[in-house]
Amino acid sequence: MNEVNILAKSGKKEGNPISLLEHTNDVLMTFDKIKEKVPINLRRLIPLAIISHDWGKILPAFQIRTMKNRNYQPSSPLINIPHSFFSVLFISGKKMQEKLSDILKNQNEPQDNVSTKDYLEFLLSAIGYHHWRENFFELISSYNSEIAELCEELERQNKIYELEKNLREEIKKLDDGWHELIEFNIEMAKGLSNGVPFYEYARPPYQLYFLPKRAEINEKKLKDWILISGFLQRADHFASFCEEEGEDLSKVEPDLLPVDLETTKKYVKQKIKEKIPNIKEESVWQLKQIDNYKDKNLILIAPTGFGKTEFAFLWGSGEKFFYTLPLRAAVNQIYKRASDIFGEDKAGLLHSDADIYLLRDGGEGQVSMKVYDLARQLAFPAIISTGDQFFPYALRPPNYEKIYATFSYSRLIIDEVQAYEPRAVAIIVKFLEDTVRMGGKFLLMTATLPEFVYRTLNETIGGGNFEVINLYEEKKNDFEKIGKHKIKIELIENSANEKEINFSLPDDKLRQVLEQASYGKRVLVIANTVMQAQAIFDRLKKKVENDKNYSKLEKRIMLLHSQFTLQHREQREADLKKKFSNPKSEDEAEGKILIATQVVEASLDIDADVLFTEIAPLDSLVQRMGRVLRRYGPMSTPESIPTPGEPNVFVWVFQNGIESGHGSVYDGDLMLIALKLLKDKSERKESKEDEIKSWIAKKKEKAKRNDDLILKVLNEIFGEKEAKSSPKQRRAKVRTSDSPSSPKAFELMCSEYDKYWMVKMLYRSLPDGSNYLAKFSKTRDILDSGYMSDRKEEAHRIFRNIYAFPVISKQRKDEFIAGVKKFFSDMPSNKINYTFFKRDVLAKFVLQIPWRSEKEILEPVYKWLSIQDIKEEDKEKLVRWCQDIYFIEYGYDPEKGLLRNAKNQDNFIY
Repeated sequence: MNEVNILAKSGKKEGNPISLLEHTNDVLMTFDKIKEKVPINLRRLIPLAIISHDWGKILPAFQIRTMKNRNYQPSSPLINIPHSFFSVLFISGKKMQEKLSDILKNQNEPQDNVSTKDYLEFLLSAIGYHHWRENFFELISSYNSEIAELCEELERQNKIYELEKNLREEIKKLDDGWHELIEFNIEMAKGLSNGVPFYEYARPPYQLYFLPKRAEINEKKLKDWILISGFLQRADHFASFCEEEGEDLSKVEPDLLPVDLETTKKYVKQKIKEKIPNIKEESVWQLKQIDNYKDKNLILIAPTGFGKTEFAFLWGSGEKFFYTLPLRAAVNQIYKRASDIFGEDKAGLLHSDADIYLLRDGGEGQVSMKVYDLARQLAFPAIISTGDQFFPYALRPPNYEKIYATFSYSRLIIDEVQAYEPRAVAIIVKFLEDTVRMGGKFLLMTATLPEFVYRTLNETIGGGNFEVINLYEEKKNDFEKIGKHKIKIELIENSANEKEINFSLPDDKLRQVLEQASYGKRVLVIANTVMQAQAIFDRLKKKVENDKNYSKLEKRIMLLHSQFTLQHREQREADLKKKFSNPKSEDEAEGKILIATQVVEASLDIDADVLFTEIAPLDSLVQRMGRVLRRYGPMSTPESIPTPGEPNVFVWVFQNGIESGHGSVYDGDLMLIALKLLKDKSERKESKEDEIKSWIAKKKEKAKRNDDLILKVLNEIFGEKEAKSSPKQRRAKVRTSDSPSSPKAFELMCSEYDKYWMVKMLYRSLPDGSNYLAKFSKTRDILDSGYMSDRKEEAHRIFRNIYAFPVISKQRKDEFIAGVKKFFSDMPSNKINYTFFKRDVLAKFVLQIPWRSEKEILEPVYKWLSIQDIKEEDKEKLVRWCQDIYFIEYGYDPEKGLLRNAKNQDNFIY
C-alpha cells in the first residue's frame, strides 16, 4: 500500500502544503528556542502537548475537504468536527499518564501536590482547545450530534484501525517512541455517542483564574495549566506564521535577543547629551536610580516631560518588555524613540493601525509588514503598544494563555495610567496583578497616580513586593521653586432650560484667545467634547475673517480631535509637530492657535505659551498644563525657568453644567472637588481630605438633584449668594439677578509640587460612595469573582468602555466606491491585500464612533458593496474587508471632521 500523505497546513514552503510531520517538527523547533523561558518542571511536559496537538487532522473531512488531499485514505466518513477535539480522542490516557509519571520522577523540582492525573488534565485541555472558536462552548457543554455521529460512523465503518495506523506511521518518523502514545479512546467515543459532553473529558482552561477570594484553589496548579496551554499556543502560532510566510525557522527567532543594560545606558547618555550638551553624568537621575531598581517591581511618579521614558528603557533593557500607552499617537512617538535606542530590528509596534503607520513611515511594504507581523507574534524584545492590545486579556477571553505565558518572563511598562477611565483602570490593575503572579515584573509610570490605585496594589500584590520612586517628594524643594503656570479660573455665564444647556463661549473669551495669538504666542485651546472644539474653531475662524486686526491668523488656526479619518488625523498631527514643536524656537514670532480635545493630553509632544481649557479633573488639568512652557524640561534648573507675571493658563467653568460634556465625559465629584482644591490653594488654605469629604457630602445632602449641587458649589467657590428660587428658576435662560459686581474669577500660582499634591488630595478626598470609585470597585469585584469573557471582541469592548465601531459618512458614498474601484484597477495583484486596502482606501473614509442603539438600523457597507458593479472576485474580498463598517447620516468635513447634529451629541472625548 502506498504511504498516506497527512497534511497539516497549506503553507508557502516551496509552494507545497505542510505535512503533519513537518508542522510538528516546526512547533517543536520553535519551543526549543523559547524553552529557557519556561519553568524547569514544564520543559519536558509541554512537548507532549506539541507532539499530539494536531493528531485530529487525520480525519477524512479535514484531509479531503479542508486540505484538498483528494487521494487520502480512508475517504470517509466526511463529518467535520474541530480537529483539536479529535486529537484528544487519539491519546492513550494510560500511556500518557505513565509518560508523565516517568518525567516527574526524574525531576528534582517539588510538584506542590500537583499529580500526574492533574498534568494529564492540563495536557488534554491544552490540546483540545488550542484553536478556540466562538462556537466551542456550545459544542462542548452539552450533547453534540455531529461528534456523536462521527464516533458512531468510525466504529460502524471500521475506520478506527486505519486512522490509527496512518497516525502511527507519521509520528514514528519523529523517533523517541511518541507513536506509542497513540490509541483511540473507545470509552470516550462511547460516552460522547451517549450524550456525555466533551468538556467532561477535556476541561477548558477558561474556567481557571487566580481568585484571591477562593483560598482553596491551588495557585501552582492554575499557573502550570495556563503555562502549558500558553506555550503550546505560542510555539504553534509562530511555527504556523513562518510556514505561511515561507520563512526558514532555523533563521527566525520567536524571541529576539534584547539589548543589554550597559549598551542602553550608553544610548541614553548620548540622547540626553544631544539635548543638553553640558550635562554631567552624575546629574542624570535615570542613571543614578536604575542600578537600585533594575530588578524590582516599581511605581515611578514624576512630572510630565521629566524623562520617565528613558528610565523605562533602562529598566526594561536586557529583558523582553512591553511598553503600553493609552493613545496611538503617543505609541508611535515612543516607538520611534525605542527604535533609535534599541535599533529597528529590536523594536516592534502594536496598535490597530500599526501596519499603516509602518508602511507610511518610509518603510518598504514587504519589510514593514514583516516588522508588523513579528510584533504580532510577540517576537521583538521591545514592543510598544496601546493598552488595548493586552489589558483586555485580564478578562480571560479564549487564548489569553498565550499572552499570560509570554508575560510570565517579561516586563510590563504602563505609562499614563491616569488617562484611562476607572473601569479600564480596574482591568489594568488586575492584569498587572496577574503579571506578577505569573512571574513577570511591572513598572507603573505616571505624573499623577490616583491614590486608590496605589491602595489596591498594596492590598493585592503586597507593599513589600514593589518599590516606589516619587521624584516629587525626593526633589520637593526644587519642585516647589518651579512655577511655570499662573492659573486663572473663570466662571462663565451661560443660558439653560429644561431641555438643553448652551455651552457657547462669550465673544470676549474668544477675543482673548485671538489677542494672545496676535502677540506672537502659541495658544492651545482644549475642549472636553468634539462638538465644543468644532464650535470654537468655527467661531474663531469667522472672527479672524471679519476682523482685520487678526487677519494674519487666518491660516494659523488648527483643529485636532478623534473624529477625523486616519488620513486626515495623521496629516494634522504631522503639521502640529512642526508648528507646535518642542522646544519652541527662541526667535519664533508667529502666533498660532490649536483647538483640540483630550487627544493632546498624553499623545503629542507639543510646546505652547498659553492654555485656555474647560475645567477637568486635576490630573487632566495637570496633563494639559504640561503642554505650556514644555520647553523647560527635566534638566532645567529652577532658577532658569521663568515665573509668569500674568496668567498663562485660563480655566473656563460654565455656570450651568460646568463643562460641555455635562457629566458624560468626567465624573461630577472629581470636577467639584477639583474646584474646591484650586480655590483653597488660591486662598492659601490647607485642604484636608476628611474636611473635603464632609464638605461634598453636606452639599449633596442639601441638593435635590445634580444641577442643584453644581450651582451650590459654584455659588460658594465664586462667592455668589445662593439664589432663593426653585431649580426651574435657577435654570432660566438668563441668570443675572444674584450676580456679584466683581468678576467671577480667582487666580493662583501653581508650582510643580502643588500640582502633584492637589492630584493626590483629589483622589484621597473622593467620597467612598462616589460614582467614580464605584465603577472601579464594581469592576474589581466582578474580576475577583472569576468573570470570564467568552470572546476576545467582548473583552476589548468592556476594556474600552464605549464600544467604538467604524463608519463612513453617507455623503461620501460616491467618493468611496470610486476609491475602491481605483484601488483594484491600479494596485498590482501581489499587493491586493487588506493592509494596502486599509491604507489606500479605508484610511481616507473610515472613522470610529461610539456604539449606540441605532447601530442596528445603520446601513452595512458590505451589503451596499455587494450590489455594486464590481468584479465578483474583488467583491468577495470587499465584503470580507468591510464587515462591521456602516454608513452614517452625519456629514464629514476634511477641515472639521465628523459633523453631528447637536441634538444627537455623542460627547466624544478623543
